[in-house]
Amino acid sequence: MQRTLILGGGIGGIVAATVLKRAMGKDMDVTVVDKCPYHFYTSSFPLLMIGQRKPEQITRRLDGLERKGINFVQAKVTGLHLSENSVSTTKGQHAYNYLIIALGVEYHPETVPGFAEYAYDAYDFHDLLKIRKALSQMKKGRIALFISSLPYKCPPAPYEMMFLLDQYFRQKGLRNSIQLALITPDFSPEPLAGPLVGESVRKMLSEKGIELRTEAKVLAVEESAVVLDHGGKVPADLLLGIAPHWTHNVLRNIGLTDGDGWVTADQHTLQTGYPGVYAIGDVTGIRLPVIGVLAPKAGIFAHYQAEVVARNIALLATGQNPTFRYTGKGA
Repeated sequence: MQRTLILGGGIGGIVAATVLKRAMGKDMDVTVVDKCPYHFYTSSFPLLMIGQRKPEQITRRLDGLERKGINFVQAKVTGLHLSENSVSTTKGQHAYNYLIIALGVEYHPETVPGFAEYAYDAYDFHDLLKIRKALSQMKKGRIALFISSLPYKCPPAPYEMMFLLDQYFRQKGLRNSIQLALITPDFSPEPLAGPLVGESVRKMLSEKGIELRTEAKVLAVEESAVVLDHGGKVPADLLLGIAPHWTHNVLRNIGLTDGDGWVTADQHTLQTGYPGVYAIGDVTGIRLPVIGVLAPKAGIFAHYQAEVVARNIALLATGQNPTFRYTGKGA
């Protein structure tokens, strides 16, 4: 029996495991490794923030994969030995015929002075529960959501969060007592979607009375303010931040990453420079051929990448040529 090892139990890892096992059945041993026992459906995080989703509605135990015949190992990945086709974890060594790297990103709030002390991480499940509680108790004041650096996961999410906060306080009859501000290093909302989309979002923010600061470099966070370059400050009573995103340390210095630290993979097959080793989702640094910037990091792209990789592995494992191609499709 051949073995496929999948590192990461996020959207990409789950889809890859499910599609591959469905295609191969008992002819392929599929194992998912993740240090966390739970899968969090991050697309619902904005709704969790305002109380429209409960924690149990957007979490699942990863060992539930075993009902589909997929193995789950709760362990931290400690080393990749690509020339030996093996991965070391806190629960031992795992050999593979095919490897799918879907580890996502690490959040590093400690790289922004004051972030951990004074701000909640708007992309962290546990911090979102604290934000929800703080919002329920807030009657007046100013909320600022800041994006620490580029790139970051799910570019529409900060805007969705701000519109949901607007809706939340309007429904409570408190919107006139609440000020909202969004701070981004981007020159425009959703720049990859084009200028028309950017202007449309700007207009929507303005119509709802949400302040937008673009091309803003966050230097630090204080108890009641976000500190920007050139002496700027944005005051706030409640600070929500998106921490800098890094690739996992275990992936660096083993010949997989580019100069910015993202895993290099073929934009159509998602194969790395090592045969049988693929990278999908947020961990990858796929550059768009037209404008040369990184493709967005979002669950929908991880999903489609996972399908391509899983189906190509199924073909390779049965002696056929891999024919599936990732086209950058999203929704």
